[in-house]
Amino acid sequence: MSQLPHYTPIASRAFNDYLDNQIDLDDLIARLREIELQVMHDDTEEEDEEEPAETGKVLWFRFFSGDPFQTTIRDIENDLRDPAHPNSRILLQGIALGLEAEELEVHYA
Repeated sequence: MSQLPHYTPIASRAFNDYLDNQIDLDDLIARLREIELQVMHDDTEEEDEEEPAETGKVLWFRFFSGDPFQTTIRDIENDLRDPAHPNSRILLQGIALGLEAEELEVHYA
């Protein structure tokens, strides 16, 4: 299970709400964590019952075509925590670019 297109609209809505200042960073992270929990649940249902529950997989995002990063929820939280930091501006621009071009991808690996 890598790319999860059925979670893209949910993630897009969360990122759009954040960019539009309708939710704060804590709410954005909470919504992304909810997606991650659902994906983890779906993944464990697909696996054999005898396999260990700890897979080491994480939810990550690719914001636009050619995006070289696998941006995790932790990365988003760390980078957006300080709006004055250059990584914050770069990430916000990447999110906005990806949403505008409808290229956001949700992955779990």
